[in-house]
Amino acid sequence: MMIEPPPLQAGDTIAIVAPASISRKVGELEACVHTLEEKGFKVKLAANLGNQWGNFCGSDTERATGIMEAFQDEGVKAIWCLRGGYGSGRLLGQLDYDVIRQNPKIFIGMSDITALHVALNQKAGLITYLGPNANFIFATEEDRSFAEEHAWKVLLGAQETLIFEGGETLVSGKAKGELTGGNLALLAAHVGTPWQIETRGKILLLEEVNEFSYRVDRMLCQLLQAGLLDDIAGLILSSWSGCDPQHSQDFELEQVLKNYFQNASYPVLLEFPSGHIENQATLPLGLVVELDAESKTLKIY
Repeated sequence: MMIEPPPLQAGDTIAIVAPASISRKVGELEACVHTLEEKGFKVKLAANLGNQWGNFCGSDTERATGIMEAFQDEGVKAIWCLRGGYGSGRLLGQLDYDVIRQNPKIFIGMSDITALHVALNQKAGLITYLGPNANFIFATEEDRSFAEEHAWKVLLGAQETLIFEGGETLVSGKAKGELTGGNLALLAAHVGTPWQIETRGKILLLEEVNEFSYRVDRMLCQLLQAGLLDDIAGLILSSWSGCDPQHSQDFELEQVLKNYFQNASYPVLLEFPSGHIENQATLPLGLVVELDAESKTLKIY
């Protein structure tokens, strides 16, 4: 049975961790800390946040240690990833999933953080949150109030059934199952490894950004040939910003998706508000949800 971490409460401590790339924006971390403190939370920073190793925010060991120390700290109630980029997948073999299972707490992030979501869901049995990285909503001058409001609603433990609406029906129908998935490139990269995603009987969510449409096709083909699309309960194809054809003869992204899924035996919803978009929802991976592709809703219990 999956472990649902306790919701946040006013005054709790939130740890900011950096499992992937270095921060490229001056003042980004400081802005995140300031905003969280203004909202009444205490903030703890992973020790590697000021480090650099190539493009990474410290060595693999330093980044993994930052995550483990946050999970082991009894005072920390939530772990928020500063940003994505690249590097989370390099840490998977360095985490202690037994310790994480014994210290369940909120873990939130997206994009490259997908690798950690899958590992924490499957190896530690922990429900995690596919939602905006800290820099996305706390270190920007753009209006991302929708994403922030949804994040706080979920993390503070809203008791009512959350219904997220939006999208386009590709294949109608209803399905119920654990929600899983995230960034397509990260899921494809771990096919054939111990960190390969488990999809049987689950609602699978996929999203991508700034990949040519033929590359999206290649990654979907990889999932298909690995059997990871055979026995899913339902599919959410959320956001695909910048996934355009490279050449004039290439399929448009919409056609790529239809080529794979318009005749699927399970419900398929397009353009759901998750992924690399301004108005992204925060979704609990590992929790049972109900997808209704006809009414274009995802109910979270």
